[in-house]
Amino acid sequence: MRRITEFWKGDLPVPGQRGEGLPVASRGRFFASGLAVLVMTLTHVEATWLVHSNLTLNASLAVQELYDDNVFILDTRPAPGMTGPPGPTVSLPKRESWVTAVTPGLTLQWRPGPGLNLAASYAPEFTWFHRASSEDFVAHRASLNLSGVWEGAKWEWRHQWMGVDGSHWGPVTLRPGDCRAIGGIPLRDRRDAVLYRSQWQATLSLSRGFVRPVAGVYIHDFRTEQLPNPEPNRYLYENYIDRWDAWGGLDLGIPIGAHLHGILGYRHGHQHQGRLRGAPSPYANDYHRFLVGLEGSPVSWLKLAVLAGPDVRDWDQTPPAFHQSEILYWMDATVTVLPTRRDTLVFRATRFEQPAFTSHSVYEDIRYEFSWRHQWTAGFSLTAGLTLYIGDWQAPVQREDWIYTPGLTASYRVNSHLELECSYTHDTAVNRVSTRLAPYAEGREFNRNRLGVTMRYTF
Repeated sequence: MRRITEFWKGDLPVPGQRGEGLPVASRGRFFASGLAVLVMTLTHVEATWLVHSNLTLNASLAVQELYDDNVFILDTRPAPGMTGPPGPTVSLPKRESWVTAVTPGLTLQWRPGPGLNLAASYAPEFTWFHRASSEDFVAHRASLNLSGVWEGAKWEWRHQWMGVDGSHWGPVTLRPGDCRAIGGIPLRDRRDAVLYRSQWQATLSLSRGFVRPVAGVYIHDFRTEQLPNPEPNRYLYENYIDRWDAWGGLDLGIPIGAHLHGILGYRHGHQHQGRLRGAPSPYANDYHRFLVGLEGSPVSWLKLAVLAGPDVRDWDQTPPAFHQSEILYWMDATVTVLPTRRDTLVFRATRFEQPAFTSHSVYEDIRYEFSWRHQWTAGFSLTAGLTLYIGDWQAPVQREDWIYTPGLTASYRVNSHLELECSYTHDTAVNRVSTRLAPYAEGREFNRNRLGVTMRYTF
């Protein structure tokens, strides 16, 4: 990432020229400019390339300029005389910066026959923080989706990859600051890591209803250095811990009406948390999940995709203060309401338990989202939203964080190729645990505003 940034700024010498850089007029912005040229070259002849009418290649380019008034999502100022360890960059409270992001993209769709569809994409995001270069990163995002029909059964298999080329150090926070609410996900996602998700399902129609076997996997491999925290009263170095989750199960769809099914489901899976500086985690577990839900559209203006139920877990070797018998609940629910031709309301709620990524512990990841999109004209739309994100840790860890995020986005499609977008979001993170139980808990709180303008062009 450092070498990419040096190319962008024009500071990296040309190989073989012994310290002599490129001329100023020719230097800089090598990677992003090169990929942008590649995108335009691939689409020079036609906006869409067709081969035998079953292969389609599209290219796009997005450029965003954003103002972030709290890059390190930290409000708490350090006590006098506090210093961090050598190497990692120390997080600065309320650090402001302009942020530039350039994202070229390629998508491919292939339909070799009626029984198979393939869609693939690759979109690297190059991001520069102009007043916080330690946070520069490149996020390589790729997807591969396969779907089709085999002997009357509809199936799909989705894959998502993300590789982050960023700092190999975790964040450092001086006391009385603390690891930010819910682990400081914006900081985490700028650092070296590899993430993979995959989900498979097949739907077999019955005389009444359907049967749907499902399976999935989630792997998060963090590539940052793990360091000791020898002076926890002076500073905190955040270690990131690998984790993965694999599961499979079955859904039974029972017709309730012409366009609505009741769902009975079951999942069995295993969660694993990696080592922290050589020490194994006690929080690996097997789980059984029993689900009920609704799926379909009972009326023209309402769409339902609701699934929820209890988790029953077997733990390996948890600490004595951990409540192994506690039953928690899993939920994945989306309700879409179409009150008019121009309005779309979406209510979404998710809830699940998983191992943490900054400590040997487990927490409930809970999210409630609401959005309202109004289509003012054929090309102009306005979307308002509100998200409540909760991280609720199980004992013996004393941690409960709430993050409120209202947002507003205006989108204008100039033509079939060009779209402009202006967005604003505000984050307020609140600690819900007494400082008597967690002395630095107030250091988890922060406020953050982001205002951005994005241009997207599809070739």
